[in-house]
Amino acid sequence: MNIWNIIEENKIELLLEINSIEENDLEKDQKPILNFAIEKKVSKEMIEKLIEKGAKLNLLDKSARNSLHSTIMNNPKIEIIDLLISKGVSINSCDYKKKTVIHLAMIHLKPNEAIKITHFLEEKGADIHAKTIDNQTALHFACQYQSIEMIEFLISKGLNAHEKDNQTKTPLHYACKKNSIQVIQFLVSKGVDINAKTNYKETALHFACKSNSLEVIKFLVSEGFDINSKSNDNHSIFHYGCQNNSREVLEYLFQQGLDVNAKTNENQTPLHFACKANSLENIKYLISIGADMNTKTNYGLTPLHFASQKNSPEVLGYLLEMGIDINAKIHTSQFSQLNNTTSLHIASQLNSFEVVKYLIEKGADINAKTSRYATVLHFACQNYSSQVLKYFISKGFDINSKTINNETVLHLACQNNPSFETIKYLIENGVNASLKTKKNETALHFACQTNSSFPVIKYLIENGAEINEKTSNEETALHFVCQTNSSFPVIKYLIENGAEINEKTNKKETALHFACQRNSFEIIQYLIENGADINAKVRYKKETPLHLACQKSTLEIIKYLIDKGADINEKTKNNETILHYLCHNPNISIDIIKYLIEKGIDINSKTNNNETPLHYLNNNISIDIIKYLIEKGIDINEKSSNNKTALHYTLQNNNISIDIIKYLIENGIDINSKARYIKETPLHLACQKSTLEIIKYLIDKGADINEKTKNNNETILHYACKNNNLSIDIIKYLIDKGIDINAKTNRNETILHYACKNDNISIDIIKYLIEKGIDINSKTNNNETILHYACKNDNISIDIIKYLIEQGVDINSKTNNNETPLHYACKNNNISIEIIKYLIEKGIDINAKTNNNETILHYACKNDNISIDIIKYLIEKGIDINSKTNNNETSLHYACRNDNISIDIIKYLIEKGVGINSKTNNNETILHYACKNNNISIDIIKYLIEKGIDINSKTNNNETPLSLIIQNVNWEMKTVKFLLKNGANIYDLKKSHISKKFVELFFQFHSINEDLNKFFKSTENFSDQQIRSKDFFKFHTHKLILLTRFDNSAFTLQKFIDICQQKPKEDVEIALNFLYTGFLDFDKLQNKLIQITENKRGFVEISYNYLDLDQEKVILENWFEKLSICEEFFKEVGFDSKWIENKKGRKGILKDFEKLFQQESSKDFTIICEEKEIKVHKLILIIRSDLFKGMFLSVEDSSNQVHDYSRKSFQTINQLIYFLYHDKFDNKKEIDKDEFEDLKDYYQLNQNSIIDLILK
Repeated sequence: MNIWNIIEENKIELLLEINSIEENDLEKDQKPILNFAIEKKVSKEMIEKLIEKGAKLNLLDKSARNSLHSTIMNNPKIEIIDLLISKGVSINSCDYKKKTVIHLAMIHLKPNEAIKITHFLEEKGADIHAKTIDNQTALHFACQYQSIEMIEFLISKGLNAHEKDNQTKTPLHYACKKNSIQVIQFLVSKGVDINAKTNYKETALHFACKSNSLEVIKFLVSEGFDINSKSNDNHSIFHYGCQNNSREVLEYLFQQGLDVNAKTNENQTPLHFACKANSLENIKYLISIGADMNTKTNYGLTPLHFASQKNSPEVLGYLLEMGIDINAKIHTSQFSQLNNTTSLHIASQLNSFEVVKYLIEKGADINAKTSRYATVLHFACQNYSSQVLKYFISKGFDINSKTINNETVLHLACQNNPSFETIKYLIENGVNASLKTKKNETALHFACQTNSSFPVIKYLIENGAEINEKTSNEETALHFVCQTNSSFPVIKYLIENGAEINEKTNKKETALHFACQRNSFEIIQYLIENGADINAKVRYKKETPLHLACQKSTLEIIKYLIDKGADINEKTKNNETILHYLCHNPNISIDIIKYLIEKGIDINSKTNNNETPLHYLNNNISIDIIKYLIEKGIDINEKSSNNKTALHYTLQNNNISIDIIKYLIENGIDINSKARYIKETPLHLACQKSTLEIIKYLIDKGADINEKTKNNNETILHYACKNNNLSIDIIKYLIDKGIDINAKTNRNETILHYACKNDNISIDIIKYLIEKGIDINSKTNNNETILHYACKNDNISIDIIKYLIEQGVDINSKTNNNETPLHYACKNNNISIEIIKYLIEKGIDINAKTNNNETILHYACKNDNISIDIIKYLIEKGIDINSKTNNNETSLHYACRNDNISIDIIKYLIEKGVGINSKTNNNETILHYACKNNNISIDIIKYLIEKGIDINSKTNNNETPLSLIIQNVNWEMKTVKFLLKNGANIYDLKKSHISKKFVELFFQFHSINEDLNKFFKSTENFSDQQIRSKDFFKFHTHKLILLTRFDNSAFTLQKFIDICQQKPKEDVEIALNFLYTGFLDFDKLQNKLIQITENKRGFVEISYNYLDLDQEKVILENWFEKLSICEEFFKEVGFDSKWIENKKGRKGILKDFEKLFQQESSKDFTIICEEKEIKVHKLILIIRSDLFKGMFLSVEDSSNQVHDYSRKSFQTINQLIYFLYHDKFDNKKEIDKDEFEDLKDYYQLNQNSIIDLILK
């Protein structure tokens, strides 16, 4: 029986028979044997015997916890703790989150246990003041988990009740998570700031409302808490209260005057939150006190959308009974999967049959589609429910309908690890298993990506799924199953049924590469036995399967790969060997390292950056591995290309053990080596990242304490002040060692500047530095004082601000840009109003201006997270509200270009007299600024227009609010629609302003005929043209299209088929669609493509050679030759060969076209072929020559050439029409079918059928 089994069975008598623990048994899977024994709650005697037989007390597990950590968490007995300490366990060792045993005691122990053990640990030397990586003290955890007795003990030991963690949560925030009224009352009695806010501006009351304790809420309010406080996202206390099911809490909050319709930044009201919480009682109460149930979020979600996510017909019934819109649609980006989603879509995905059926009975649109063409059936298949699925299919749904990406219901079902019954049901009901998405993915690909069951994959293949089909990334089903760690039988089945084992993706990855990242010996063995290329390399990094195995795999796998011929000395593109990869593996075993070195791997091999495997060692590396590498001859002083030794790299890691540092130094590593560019020493890095213990050791061993960096002249004390977990003990130690306390960087920053910009700095450190004589009024090269630095620190406490001013820092000192500390405070995203009030009360100049004439009000208005309370306070204090910058911008201009500004601030500024019609030097109004803002709320636009601002005002560049808003990347349709409805003039728009999205919106509500007529009257007079096709179909070619059509059309090779085949009506319809939109409907043409190719009929092949005539000097004749247009055509339009040969360059062609057209009486050219007329507008030829896109046309016949244009079929005429009337053909752009769903009967061309690019 091995020792691990002895421990498992608690057989101490068998343990006594073992002389010593084998080195290989000291840990298993990064679990030290002593930690394992403690987790098994073995006796003190057995632990003692394990230590005697060689078990290591300070060996760390994968969470960097030693045996003492494990004891506190698993078997917290004083006698075991005492034993471990007496045997030399590191009592202040930190885990990977820098939690000590004191922190773990607070979290894991019961109150009575915790008191006793904490006292004992503290007496034994445990650091009770230690902080975690998130700057949490023991007091933070005690307030959440422990009793008042423990909290009193910690405070008596000097822990600060005001201490903030990295998120600026105080112990009071933690206490409010638990809702212990006694602890909260105790903390308040100690004077804690009850209005202290986290980084997200959450107060303790936010936490209390989240935890749902009315008693705590009432107490905090009675103590003067700001009940109107809001988080960064504008969440009020009311929003937080609605996350729970307590009507009493809501009633109390409403009685305190909170707004029932308050909105977050996402426009969510408390009712949205109540619907998310599925609380019918709260929903009824909110509606009874005036909650607006039709309020939509920024993305159009109503409370019903949130309620539909819950399985509660009662809640839905109540909302519908109260009149909520059952078919309201979500409005996100048009490319989002969720755009146009209804509540029925949501309920279908969650597969609540009762809710789905109820919504349909109440009038939900069962045929609704998202903008990506997903039906409710698609949504239902994403989370299978037989009832819902069968119900929809019984309603007559097209089971092979596709989304915009050509995904069928079978694709989506396979994407979500479906049951065999689901797939069988869908295929039996007619779903085609071989259909592909636009990325060429079959349902089999989807199933293999989601680790679907063997029966599902087998059934798909048996029903037509092609086993070696490749996606657009050249991935096969075998690649996917090897990526997802599928079961061995699936992989075996695929290979036995013909899966190509060495098929490569577009990155040259094979199935073996993927398998080696998944750590399955059985799969790797099977792939190799069946011919997998063991030394295949990926395209970019040149990694072999062995490299990838070394990142994650076991010794067994690595041995097997090498035995089977994997090249042990193969290197990546960066020259990394497998030993580099191993040393970077956080779960590395020394046995693998030993094995590779025994196999002869080059231990001193270097990467392109000159790094050896020793540089690559990770955070959790064992000292035994380092010892072994050094014993085997790895060069300990080798430097990377940036001149860093392994000591530099080690000290950059968090939680590094001092034992490793000691070992490296004892073995001769250069302690004062400097990095190449910055010239950092290991001591610099230790001061920024490590503990006092490591810093002391380095200095004791000769680290140069006065060394400075080259680029910025920083001392180790500057680096220490950058340490987010800095303790005052480090500062004291370094100053006691004689470091120059007033040393300055190249930017003239002192260590006090660095301390004041450290997010987690404590006031004790600031006080200590000042008491030690640091120059408090020292300024940087930019003339910034420490008060400037403190005021721009997101997490600065008011206590530090007060202390600095009390010590005499100049409150009105100005930077080179004339900014005061108040300017810095007002642009600080997380500043509290208390700090601003204090600065003003202490006499800071409220009307001070920068070099650009910006006041603090300007700065406040451009602050993303500014609160209206700060704006109000500044105005109440008499700031000049209409002060303008050098560019004539008011604070209102600044507010309107702020992405996150609230309408309340805009309203308040206008109510207080900021000029609404004020214009900048560029003649821009606040409406221009608002419309340039990509994230502006429609409510702000509406409000400004209601206040009478000129909607068609033009800037000096002739930009209107409408032209500016539609140039934004993600402008909202509803906002532009509002501008149009309120008189925004579209005739001021330039062609470059118009996008397809704008045209789509424009035709949703505007009269086309009237606007076309207006536009035609404004252009030169020439009539509309018709191109006749047969005797009864007409291509109407509007001037507007001719003027604008050619800049933005798009095409795709795979979606383009011969335009004229067999059915004239369908062909003309397709051609008109393309003429007016630039797109073809692939679904209509797919079957035709199959017919053409099967019958070996000719079809048009378009390739894209965009010719730059200015550089390439391609002559027009060659271009037409490539098009295979015959000489008759040249003659028809008036060209002769000599003229063509002499014309080179785009500008020359355009000029000569114009001359040619001036000589003709008609403005059109007519081409006659087989008694059919094609009228070709000159304007088209001018534009075509100007853009000059290359296109190849061929018709498959005996010679593959078109020799005689006049004798060719109607097919060729249409090909010519396409060339003349169409612009660029982009085979990379995907076509969005949804953009054309309103286009009906293209061939009729009445005013309502012209939908797409008319205005382009």
